[in-house]
Amino acid sequence: MDIRQLRYLKCIVESKSFSRAAQVLHIAQPALSLHVRKLEDELQTKLLVRHSRGIEPTAAGELLLQQANRIMEEVQRTKDLFRARSANIG
Repeated sequence: MDIRQLRYLKCIVESKSFSRAAQVLHIAQPALSLHVRKLEDELQTKLLVRHSRGIEPTAAGELLLQQANRIMEEVQRTKDLFRARSANIG
């Protein structure tokens, strides 16, 4: 699992579509699907449900999204910390 896969999952759920998420993320839809499939394989659970109204997270997908949001917020705080530190030094 990596941060990119978490970002991809979040975008898919927000877009409710693999194809729209692929456009937003500027990657090919098959590559996006592959990332999700690898993430599902690694976690040994289904993360998304595809239906006529689009894409929705499963209960496991919802739990992962909550964790992903925390992780991405922490990564951003860390980047901000080092940018501020670099600005103070430079």
